[in-house]
Amino acid sequence: MARPAATVVLRRGALVLLLERSMTMSFAPGMNVFPGGGVSEDDLASADPLLACAIRETKEEVDIAVPVCHLFDRWVTPEVEHQRFDVFFFVADTEEEGRLTTTEAVAMRWVDPAEALDSHRDGLLPMLRPTVLILEALASGRVDGQPTAPPVPKLPRQRLDGRWDVVHAETNDVLVSGVAGPDRAESDGSSMASES
Repeated sequence: MARPAATVVLRRGALVLLLERSMTMSFAPGMNVFPGGGVSEDDLASADPLLACAIRETKEEVDIAVPVCHLFDRWVTPEVEHQRFDVFFFVADTEEEGRLTTTEAVAMRWVDPAEALDSHRDGLLPMLRPTVLILEALASGRVDGQPTAPPVPKLPRQRLDGRWDVVHAETNDVLVSGVAGPDRAESDGSSMASES
């Protein structure tokens, strides 16, 4: 069962905030991610636990208050992983630079999405697939920060031929067929043996 989690894509002008996770973390060590984490007991007391989680985690990790943020994407960790999260991605704009206030990350950086993608392709900025796809959407201007219909929960699922489909996590309908597999395991950040 995937644990509910929330993350915030923070934009400051044309830049977006990425955190480099500590290598001691049990989930996605060394990966560059947006601030976020799992829904806590305190979050469950809120009318919107996911939004509460997004706001709390951002304040805890980078000392930035995000009173207004909008849900725009949702990804579920592949079933082959031993730690799984159902991650709700929010977007928020800020003028604050923030500061790293968590031991879960070793660095924070404000980056241009296109430059971050170039660094990722050059092997200098390890990221998981959802982060890459969201940065691609930001770089192409497909994220406007306005509330929309609830996002489709996307679940990468490996096929028998080694390729992957992206399916609707609740209906199992295939959304995208025959894509290359993740290049990094979400759980431990290691290279995926089935990479193609």
